[in-house]
Amino acid sequence: MPEHTPAPTPGRAIYGFALYLLFQTLFLLYVLWAFVPTVWFDRLGLTYLPDKYFALFVPILALVAVTLFAFLVYPSLGLAMMPDVDERTTVADRNSIVRCEFRFPDGLCCQQRVETPLERGWNVRRHCAKHSTRQGAVETQRTVRVANFCDCPYEGQCLLRKDPEYLPTLRSKDPIPAVSDLSLSQVSRTLYHRRGR
Repeated sequence: MPEHTPAPTPGRAIYGFALYLLFQTLFLLYVLWAFVPTVWFDRLGLTYLPDKYFALFVPILALVAVTLFAFLVYPSLGLAMMPDVDERTTVADRNSIVRCEFRFPDGLCCQQRVETPLERGWNVRRHCAKHSTRQGAVETQRTVRVANFCDCPYEGQCLLRKDPEYLPTLRSKDPIPAVSDLSLSQVSRTLYHRRGR
């Protein structure tokens, strides 16, 4: 089956030219009907034409319909498809990157990616699979030291997996933190924390 493309083809050229001629003819007939007096049409025996009132009514009706669609219907459809303001999907979705919040005794963060962070509503899993166990609806922490902080998609090209001793040199150089979305609670605490309480 041939691939559908918007490229010009002979068939499209013929149909396009025929439609162009049709609409030019219809527009010419519309202008003649709108501006030629009705008496001249009666002399030719054309007594079944609609009233001249429709020459103005139909274009005005079309403009009102387009205006209502552009300023009322189209924005309403967009608002109807949006999630509610209080839903978490307005600020995060399944593509959000959430990092494990577990802290080791020496103060370092885990930085492993939480694979399935979203739960129902605003509940978010805060720890990666190595640092959390699910017992019913309660998430408990496990103190497991993660030896590798890498999220590389290609294991063969990952420097940390080739040379695990490279990690302490990264810590001494104060590396750039891993990419993650900001936690809303952390942002709120930072912005709205009042000192002196």
